[in-house]
Amino acid sequence: MKSWRLPASIVAIAAIVIIATYLTLTSPSPSGDYLNDNSSNWALGLNLSVLSSMPGNSSILNSNQVVISFLLNDTSMNSSNVSILINGTPVAFQNSVEAGGRRFYCQAVLPEGLQRSTLQVRSGNTTVLEYSIAFWVDLTPPRIYSIFPENERVAGPIVRVSASISDNVRLDASSISLKIDSMKIRNFVYSSGKLYYDARLSDGNHTVTLSVRDAAGNSAERTWGFLVGQATAPPDVFVTAKTGYISEDGLLVIVGEVKNNGNATVGGILINGSFLYSEGNVINNDKSQPATILQYAEIPILLPGEVSPFKIVMPKTFPDFDYILKNVRKFNASVVNYTVATSVPYRDFESTGTGAVDRDGYFRLSAQIVNTGNMEAHNIKVVATFYSSELVFDVQIAHIDALAPGQTALTEFAVLDKQVSSKITSFDLKVVA
Repeated sequence: MKSWRLPASIVAIAAIVIIATYLTLTSPSPSGDYLNDNSSNWALGLNLSVLSSMPGNSSILNSNQVVISFLLNDTSMNSSNVSILINGTPVAFQNSVEAGGRRFYCQAVLPEGLQRSTLQVRSGNTTVLEYSIAFWVDLTPPRIYSIFPENERVAGPIVRVSASISDNVRLDASSISLKIDSMKIRNFVYSSGKLYYDARLSDGNHTVTLSVRDAAGNSAERTWGFLVGQATAPPDVFVTAKTGYISEDGLLVIVGEVKNNGNATVGGILINGSFLYSEGNVINNDKSQPATILQYAEIPILLPGEVSPFKIVMPKTFPDFDYILKNVRKFNASVVNYTVATSVPYRDFESTGTGAVDRDGYFRLSAQIVNTGNMEAHNIKVVATFYSSELVFDVQIAHIDALAPGQTALTEFAVLDKQVSSKITSFDLKVVA
C-alpha cells in the first residue's frame, strides 16, 4: 500500500481554526449591565465589572457640582490604566480601596443639560472595559404660564381656572398644588401640560395659587387674582386717562387717572399696569413674572365724582427688564379691584401753587397748603399731577406731618426729567389727611 501525508501548511491552518473555535466557545461572557443609551460595559479576557456608579443612569440633578464615581470589582487595578471622561473629555480623578473593589471618582462643575460620564480601562493599547452613564443637570424651575382668568372680571358662578405648566427636562406631576382662596383643590384635571378646574365661586374677588416641582426638585409658584360677577353697567371706578413712556433715566413709566363714577365712597383702588408688544400682548406672559405691575391710586379714598392720579414705574431690577425695555411698544392700565369705604377723609384744605421750568430744564412747583377746617390734621399727603394738554405726564408726592386749624405749610415739587418737563402745560394739587 502506498502511504501519504498532508502538507505541513494545511496542518498548521487546521490547528489555528481549532484553537480559534475553542477560544470563541470558552471566552467569558460580558459582565455588567447594558445602559439605556446603548453604551457598553464589556471585558475582554478579564473578569472586570462596575459594581456601582454615581450619578445613577438617567438621573436628574438640581446642582451643577457633581461627584462622578465608578466602583470596580478589582482592588489591584493600577490607576494609570484607567480614564474618566466627561462628555468625551478626560478629567483628573482620585481612587480609593473599598470593601469589594476600588473606587475611581472626581468632582466636576457641569453646565446645565444632558451629561455623559465614561470609565475606560486599558490593558496596553486595548480597551478592556468601557462603562458610560448619562444624566441631566437641571437648574431651571418649571414654567407656569397662560393663566386664566388673571386680573379681570368674569361671569360666575362656574369659572374655569386654567394654566399651562412645562419644564425643560421632566415635570413631577404628583407635586402640582392648586389652591383657590387658600383652599386646596384635589380634583383638578391635568394632562399634557394643561391644568384646569371648574370652580363654583360667589361674586367678588378670588385668589389662585399654583405651585409645582420638576424631577430635579426645582420649584415654581404663581399667584393671581380675578373678580367674579357679571358687569351689567359701566364700572363705577375706571381709568379715565393714561400715558406710557420711557423716562430719561431709562425706566418704564405709566401715569394716569382713575375716577369714582359711582354713588358710593370707594378706597383701595388697585390698578394693573401692563407693558405690551406691538400686537397688544403682555410681554413675557408665558413666564412666571409677566410685564405687569400692580399699584394703588395715590388718593386712598375717593368720594363720588372724585379723581385720583396714579404712577406705575418698572424698576431695573424687574425680571428680564432689558428685554422688556427693548420690546415694549404699548402700555395699558386698568382698575382690577376697589372696596366700598365707610370713612370720609378729611378734605378741609386749600392749596395754591406756582410752577415753571428752571434754567436746567426741570419743572419746579412751589405749593402752599392751608388747613381751613376746625380740626388738627395729621399725616397729610399732597399729590401734584402734571399735565400736557389732557394727558397726565407725571405725579409727585409730598408729605406734611401736621397742620393745626388755620396753619399754613409750604412744599416743593421737582420733575427731574427734562423730556417730561418740556411737555408740562398745567398742574393740579390734591390734599388728603
